[in-house]
Amino acid sequence: MLRQTVRVGMVIMEEKHLIDFLFISEDELKSYSDSFESRARDRFVAFVKELFELGSSDEYRTMFHSDKVVINKRNRRLLDYIEVTAMIDRVEVISLNQEVTQKLIEIIKKDKGFEQVEYDAANSKVTIPLPPMTMNQMLELSNAVIAKEKQIEKNMFAVKAQTGQQIRKGLENEYIDQIDAAKVSKEIDEIIAHYSHFAKLFSIAKREMVMGNFKPKTPEDAELYEQIGPARDVLLGKTMEKPAPEPEPEDMTMVE
Repeated sequence: MLRQTVRVGMVIMEEKHLIDFLFISEDELKSYSDSFESRARDRFVAFVKELFELGSSDEYRTMFHSDKVVINKRNRRLLDYIEVTAMIDRVEVISLNQEVTQKLIEIIKKDKGFEQVEYDAANSKVTIPLPPMTMNQMLELSNAVIAKEKQIEKNMFAVKAQTGQQIRKGLENEYIDQIDAAKVSKEIDEIIAHYSHFAKLFSIAKREMVMGNFKPKTPEDAELYEQIGPARDVLLGKTMEKPAPEPEPEDMTMVE
């Protein structure tokens, strides 16, 4: 079941965008294992969300909060027509209304002070390149990524310990037998291995995005680095679908 929804900037990331990274068992999991996978999945999705947001600035995510545009002689909130995603190196704005897009670009250049604006008409996307980070900023973000990777690993084993306590109580009360308990233990180890593997991929992908490159220090890192493509696409927002056009807002101030 797809459960968790994450708002990034003003764009919605759903668990379905991570479907290729979620644990799927060929056989039906035992109830203890299924419960563990659900909690492990929630932590993994939250981890990816944090990496996605890491480095994006609130000032860019909310930069159009008070802006209005005149559409059909009425003042409209600009945010009613656009979706904004703030990333490390750029801000991407999706606008499905051509009239709004023209006014958006004017606002970005005249009011926000950005001289360079890129417009991709085929994808209804306006891109604002951001100034490069300093080396200290990049190192700080890279270290934050490593810390988050270590934290999700700790979280996984904390959940495993909690599940272990539940299994022991189940054995004492004869809710589960030794054979099934052994199977649950094996399934949990497989789930942890799965999410730990993909957490490392996302960690390496994010660090490469932050630093501009990644130099593997171990054979394992070198092997993982060759597999980061799909994780990088998620962190770059490439798995996010365009928003559907919304109905035109009403009851706004008439402009003479």
